[in-house]
Amino acid sequence: MDIRDKHLLNEKTVLLTGEYNVRGEVWSRVIEGKETFLVKQSPITIIEETLLHAGSKFFGARRRAHNLLSPTRMQPICVIPQLSILFFPTMNRECHRNIWLSLIHVKTTNSVGIHQIEVLTSFGHTILLDMSERAFNNRRLKAMQLQEAITHNLNCPLNFYVEPKNGYYISKSPKEYNYFLEKK
Repeated sequence: MDIRDKHLLNEKTVLLTGEYNVRGEVWSRVIEGKETFLVKQSPITIIEETLLHAGSKFFGARRRAHNLLSPTRMQPICVIPQLSILFFPTMNRECHRNIWLSLIHVKTTNSVGIHQIEVLTSFGHTILLDMSERAFNNRRLKAMQLQEAITHNLNCPLNFYVEPKNGYYISKSPKEYNYFLEKK
């Protein structure tokens, strides 16, 4: 298993989520391209470090989202505005089951049950989430609105990323704390 001390988000990062290690510390599971690895930092810490590297702060990115969007909970975060790299949470950012998804890598959703959806992403990954398709699409829409507002303010074009098809199937059983990754 690949374990890293630090990591910065980039254009290949598909998602990051919290995962408990054997001592109960919150680390991050990162899926970047076709790779997956653990980072000895929480998801918020990775986002903060990436923002600092790009010349911003987490609080500043949250204020930017708040000012550009109507007041909302669970705001998306623009990590690197020049590359249109935004992440949006599936739950409250403090919740251990929250997944931060990269807007540029979310392709489509499929409803699986009343409150379950599959999210298909770049690199062929599929994520099973315990939330309604409507709630997910509202969060995704907020991220798209933030991206559009930032792109308009920066007066630069949107970037698109094309990738290969294979990936992981990510799911969590109701009795587990961590997500399970299975190669497709």
